Parts: sequence; structure tokens; C-alpha cells
Amino acid sequence: MIINLKQIGKRILKISTLMFLVLLLSISPLGQAVSAKAAEMQPITVSQGKLASEVNKTMSNLLARDVSQQSRIETFTIAITQLGNRQRNIQVYLPPDYDSSEKAYPVFYLYDGEYLFNPPSQGIGDYAVDETLDRLFNEDRLNGLIVVGIEHDRNYSWSEYMPWVNEDMRDWLKASDTAPAEGGEGFPFLDFIVRTLKPEIDLRYRTLTDRENTAIGGFCRMGIIPIIAGIEYPDVFSGVMAMSPAVWLAEGGGRWLSNNQLIQYLNNSQLPENVKFYVDIGTEESSGSRPPVRDQNGDRITYPQAYVEGAQAVTTALLNNGVPETNVYFRIIDGVAGTRDIWAQRLDEVMLWFFGGDGAEADSTLVETLAPESPERDQENQVFLPGIQQNTTPDELNNETPVETSNPRISSKLVIGAGLVLVSFAGGYWLLKKTR
Repeated sequence: MIINLKQIGKRILKISTLMFLVLLLSISPLGQAVSAKAAEMQPITVSQGKLASEVNKTMSNLLARDVSQQSRIETFTIAITQLGNRQRNIQVYLPPDYDSSEKAYPVFYLYDGEYLFNPPSQGIGDYAVDETLDRLFNEDRLNGLIVVGIEHDRNYSWSEYMPWVNEDMRDWLKASDTAPAEGGEGFPFLDFIVRTLKPEIDLRYRTLTDRENTAIGGFCRMGIIPIIAGIEYPDVFSGVMAMSPAVWLAEGGGRWLSNNQLIQYLNNSQLPENVKFYVDIGTEESSGSRPPVRDQNGDRITYPQAYVEGAQAVTTALLNNGVPETNVYFRIIDGVAGTRDIWAQRLDEVMLWFFGGDGAEADSTLVETLAPESPERDQENQVFLPGIQQNTTPDELNNETPVETSNPRISSKLVIGAGLVLVSFAGGYWLLKKTR
């Protein structure tokens, strides 16, 4: 790893200047007056253990920044041999300490790779995956994660994300956005991820290759294949994320959800008990004008209804066919549509649930599964499912001595402080001079 001495020197000078100003204030009349006033107030007590923990955590984060650890993105192109050697761009996020350590990392495979990290200027939305992961790393909530972004090829807007053919695509989308029938390449594309892309990633980077450290996820039209991946390859993936899955893409004709190929697949498969499934949906999801599709009662459905009821049907099928409740997280988010910027706000929860360790275990919560504009449902359609609750209650520390804040005086500590300021300033100046 290359250390930028000039940059470190500048930072040391800045810190030294700040320390000098604090020192000057403490011995000034104003500083002594403030200290005297503070001494008259009730002493502030803090836990020694908690104080030490916070100080250590802050210093660790500062030191990490001082050596300029930064995440980075690498890009390469790979052939999809399962689909006629199509070329696909892959973007890879490497965590801040990748170059300064010998660690191996978990891997999260995500669709829509062009927009995960540094989206094109003409594009719409940003998942901000790199910003989210950098923040979780710097907050010590995630110990580094590699994300593999699979870019979208507009020449294959639908087929790679649909395991089955939908003969009625123009019931759902404008003729300018789709052919009359789309789909059927989803399984070969999944085979590409498992048998071609993953081995290449494991060869190029320091990865934890086992299933416990591998997950896959997608959004909207790209949300079906991850669900299939968790069922077809439970020995490869331990976590599945489907945000705003477009379950209507798997419709096989007839009344809404009466012949959905994804639901039939779930009902006819042996589902794994050791894979986590994260599914969420907003109540304002839409992909166009109101479709001319009718439900079991003959009423014309709406797009928000299709999205919510589709996600609900997937979750119900998972639970009814053997996936434990502790491994299913389903949430309906009121008043929210499906956009990259909105999805970005929920990614930290997913990453912590999949890769955050024991501190991110899911707890049970009540999720109401009523879709907007849907017929009345009884209480049996409310399902208890695990959510992600971050318990922030501090640990109770026994038999600790409270520490009282006191009025600072000019003493040997002040002399030591002044000496540290001078030494820091001299060190920073020497580093700057050395790099000229």
C-alpha cells in the first residue's frame, strides 16, 4: 500500500493547529470563566467502560482515515458462454482495507451494476452502494464486503431476468417497451452467475467462497432470478434479496395470480431451510398504465396492487413450503415507489442482516399484507414475519466508578499538552518538507 506522506503531513498540521487553539482557549480568561461556571453545575457522570470504548472506537476510525484507506471500483468484461458468448461488463466494489490487509471477504452479487456505484451522468438514480458500505465499514458495523455488480444490457431488457416466457407482455407494458412475448433466458443466466462469474470472482479477488458468505440480490424486473437462485443453489447462496420484485412478469395468462409460474415453481419445489429471503415492496410501485388484467372477482387490477399482492404471494409461498419464519423478512412500505434512490435507503438493512453477524439478527414483527384497492381481508391474512430491529440499548456495566468532569487548571498536564502540540506540529512540518 502506498502512503501519501504529504497528505498525512497536512492532516497532522491541521490537528496540531486545532490542539493549539484548544490549549490557548483553556488558559485564556474566557476559557477559565467557562470552566469556573461549569464547575458550579452538577457534575456530569459517564461510565468509564463506555467512555473508553467510545474513545477507542473514535481513535481507530481516525487512524483508518489518516492512512487514507479508500474503497475502489474495478471493472472487467466476461463472456456469457451459456447465452452465445454475450459480453457483459462487471463492476466490483473492494472495501477500504482491501489493499492494506490480507483478509478475505464475503461477496454480494447484485444486478443493475451500472448504477450501483458511480452511475452514468445521463442515468436516473444511484443505489449509492459504495457510500453505504463505506459508512458501515467506518462505523464498525460491517467488517468489509465485496460487491459484484452485473451490468444491464439493453439489448436484452427482459429475457435474462425471466425464467419463463410471458406471452402477454403488452397487457403490462407499452408496445414500444416490449415484444409481445418475452423471457425464457433466466435459468441460463443464473447458470452463468454460478458457474462462470463466481469462479472468476473467486480467482481474481480474496473472497470467502462458502455459501455462508455469499448472497445475491436484484430490484424490480431483476428480483425474480435471486429468488430462484436461493432455491436452485442453496449450497452457493445463503442470502437472497428481492426489492420490489415484478412478480407479474411470471404471469402465464388468465386471471391475476391464477397461473403465475413463479408461484407454481415455489409451490412445487423443495425449499431450503437455511437460506435467508429478504423481500420488500412499496405501495406506490408501477411500471406504466393500468393493465387490462382482472382478478379472481373480475375486477380490473392496478399496478400497485399487482406489485404488493405479487410480493405477498411469494412470501406466503416461501413460508407455506418450508422456509422458516426466522429466514424470511417481508415488509410493505406505505407511500413508497420503486426507484434506485429509494431502494438505496434500504440496502444497509439487507447487508447487515446477511453479513453483519450476531448483532444483526432479525426479530419478529407484524407485517400487514393488505394491498391498496384490494378487497377486504380477514385477520388471517396478517402474517408474523421477522424484521430487522437494531437494538441500541447499551450494555449494563456493573460496579463502575462514575467519572466527574472538573475545572481544568494550568498544571503538569497543560505542559505535557503543549509539548504534544509542538511535537505534532514539528512532525507535520517535517513530512511536508520531506515530500517537496
